[in-house]
Amino acid sequence: MTIDGNYGVPGSLDRVLRAVADERVAQDRRWGVQEGLTDGTGPDRGEEADLARRETERASGEGRLTWRHVLWEEVLEAFAEEDPDRLRAELTQVAAVAVKWIQDLDRRASRDRFRAIVDVHVLLVRDGEVLLGRRSGTGYADGLWHLPSGHLEAGESVTAAAVREAREEVGVLVDPADLAFAHVMHRAPERVGLFFVAEKWAGEPYNAEPDKCSELGWFPLDRLPEDTVGYPAEALRGIRGGEAFGLYGF
Repeated sequence: MTIDGNYGVPGSLDRVLRAVADERVAQDRRWGVQEGLTDGTGPDRGEEADLARRETERASGEGRLTWRHVLWEEVLEAFAEEDPDRLRAELTQVAAVAVKWIQDLDRRASRDRFRAIVDVHVLLVRDGEVLLGRRSGTGYADGLWHLPSGHLEAGESVTAAAVREAREEVGVLVDPADLAFAHVMHRAPERVGLFFVAEKWAGEPYNAEPDKCSELGWFPLDRLPEDTVGYPAEALRGIRGGEAFGLYGF
């Protein structure tokens, strides 16, 4: 979820306000600090404000409301104010709507960019064998063998995700320092899988998620069961061959 206050996130409030501040500095450098101007506002602009308000209400009722309607109403309401405190409040609303519009533009652009789903996979290796679990009751590849794995969660590092998946699925504790990166696989069209090898961990592996796994088994790295999920089987072949990168499904 995008949070407005997270600077650097597309459409974040901090990012837009930083751009506004930079623009103010640029304006001062070009035009100087503009002070002493009269407001030029007053109740004689009230009829225009009323027209803008009615147009905005009509557009909203007809399902055709736009940012232009919202901002223009706020601008004209500010133009109709003479009292400094009320004018300041209206201008604050104008600025707030303009900033929100910019945020929406930023998020609109980010929605058009490609975003990958990242998952992590853990190879627990002992005496030349790798631990696999037979999937069951998940709705994906049930009955086939797979590595302990799962999706990267928001705000989580890939190593933290690998540690978490090993603990949740097979009940062992892996020190992040004992994870060795082995392979990255881009799976068509939008998934990126990261594979880590661990040869040290605390605890004896067991089936910690019996609702998602029917059994565990140790298999030689060069003799995987034929009913292994396709892409981890391909990744394991690449890892045995020293390949750090692979494509699948393209």
